Amino acid sequence: MTDFNFARGLEYEISDNEIKFRIGDYSTGWMAIDDSFVERIRAGNINRAFPKEHLLKEIEIKNVLDEGVSLFKSEKYAASIKRFDEVLFYDTQYVDALVYKSHSLFCQKHFVKALRHYKKAVKAGFKGDMDYHKLLLTESSHERDNFPKIKASIYAGDEHFSRGEWAKALESYEKALANTSKFKNKILFRLLNKKATTLVKLNEFESALVCFNESLNALNNDYACFGKGVCEHRLGLAISECFFHDLNISKKQILVKAEILNDIGEYKKAVECYDFLLKNHFRCDEMYVKILDGKRTAISNLGLATGEVDSILKLVQ
Repeated sequence: MTDFNFARGLEYEISDNEIKFRIGDYSTGWMAIDDSFVERIRAGNINRAFPKEHLLKEIEIKNVLDEGVSLFKSEKYAASIKRFDEVLFYDTQYVDALVYKSHSLFCQKHFVKALRHYKKAVKAGFKGDMDYHKLLLTESSHERDNFPKIKASIYAGDEHFSRGEWAKALESYEKALANTSKFKNKILFRLLNKKATTLVKLNEFESALVCFNESLNALNNDYACFGKGVCEHRLGLAISECFFHDLNISKKQILVKAEILNDIGEYKKAVECYDFLLKNHFRCDEMYVKILDGKRTAISNLGLATGEVDSILKLVQ
């Protein structure tokens, strides 16, 4: 078992071709020796500055994933998706979570969404399941054929957006929004956010700001608060108060928020964002370096020493 090359401090136990891991009182459940988790926690994949913290987070997330799988097997698909989304907040390319979320959506008869997550899994390194892929293609095609016009426009917009075809995506979303009275507010705000995000991609920040405000009028939501703040910053306007609250948005969006807070001199709030990210992102990738660089800028502007951050950067780069 020495070829596993696990990080120091990680204990493991083997029984009947299964393995479980432990740090102190925290442990995973039993898993196959070839489980993808084993690769995630090899020494070379662990943050050298915070190995224990990284391993504890990986164990926590693995247990959330396993809970989601258990819910899926119990046919509690909506609950399982919530668990998989927790995993995907931590790591958007966590293959097992993408695959199981795809299957959960399939069981809910959301075939187009299931196909989308399957494609993400393949892009993230999943070797693929030919039979399931063929079934997804067939069922998603049938689902699209039976979409009402409005839903067809929304999904067409999503497909164009995923390919970076911003103008075509905008056209599709505007078709769907031609008669807003047909939407309940909980659907309308999501569609307005899609349109607004597309406008941001097209650098049409004034129009995007109007759209985000319409989304907030339909239903107060964190993503529109974030998007509104981004647009206001790009337009040189005062940023609305809701932007400064704790927002339920992705890690990449929290990083953008932190960068804007740095730009406008809200250094303490920026540090709070960076610290939150550092507790939820350990992979030493480009994003990790941006988080550390941003925190260094913020604490420097607060007149605090940057030595600790500098040391971490030297260690992980």
